[in-house]
Amino acid sequence: MIPIETPYKVIKYLVKISEEKTLPKNYENETLILHFVERGYLTSSGDRTKKYSKTYLFEKPFVDEVLPSFQKYNSFIKKHRIESLENHYSVNDFEALIQVENNRAKILNDNYSFQTILAKYFGSSKHRKVNSILSDAIKKILNIDFFPEDDKDQQYLSVLYPKIETKYIILCENKNRLIVPRLDFIEFWFAGGKNTRQLQFIPKPKFPILYLFDWDFDGLNIYTDIKRKYLPTIAAFIPDNFISLMEKQEKVKEHHSKWKNRNFFQYLTEKEKEIAGILIETDSIIEEQKILLNENNLLRNGIN
Repeated sequence: MIPIETPYKVIKYLVKISEEKTLPKNYENETLILHFVERGYLTSSGDRTKKYSKTYLFEKPFVDEVLPSFQKYNSFIKKHRIESLENHYSVNDFEALIQVENNRAKILNDNYSFQTILAKYFGSSKHRKVNSILSDAIKKILNIDFFPEDDKDQQYLSVLYPKIETKYIILCENKNRLIVPRLDFIEFWFAGGKNTRQLQFIPKPKFPILYLFDWDFDGLNIYTDIKRKYLPTIAAFIPDNFISLMEKQEKVKEHHSKWKNRNFFQYLTEKEKEIAGILIETDSIIEEQKILLNENNLLRNGIN
């Protein structure tokens, strides 16, 4: 069994020895390396024994113990794009991160701070910075943009008021929608992308409210979360001729929200279900930035 304090980079080192047979010596004082040397799985070689070479005994313990761990953590790292942790964190740390992933729903529902996550899953909240590579990795795993304590400004709602008067409200997933010329009767809101908990503090909207978002797995889950918890009258902004806006997921650069299930369907209208169903069946998405606020789309959503 691999000691939990073993740095992941040591596991990678043994994987490389398995492939190349001999490597310059490294990590000589690590428990796992000492274990392999003491049992004759590795031997010193080269001038003044500056290298480690695998022996005929190496492969069995490597395949039984090291390779499964490497495959497990390597898959997890690639899945969440957290390669920055590879040279800095241990087996124990990666096990903690896997627990964070497994408990994602509770962490988000209970509004855990970064320090709470550290204390609960890593045993201590000391000596860990909010802007560290670990905090960035946890954000990726939880699929959030910030922790509750990250930015005090995130407790506020950003608003772009209309030229004349408010008759409709569009809540936007993307803040760029607020950096545009004002429209006559539409008020635009931005509440922080994925983290929309501040919506619980706003008064009940006096006008029809729509949500403009990416039609993908994350976007639809955020929409239904808002609808269930904060704004029960909100409706999805539905693009006219949505078929023309569909793109295959694998062709969209930097897109990582893959379809996983249809649990959110129970909160959708029939039209919303129709669109979501077609997207899932064709493995496609609709990017929010491609949805134009033109006359056809506005009329389609009851805005005139």
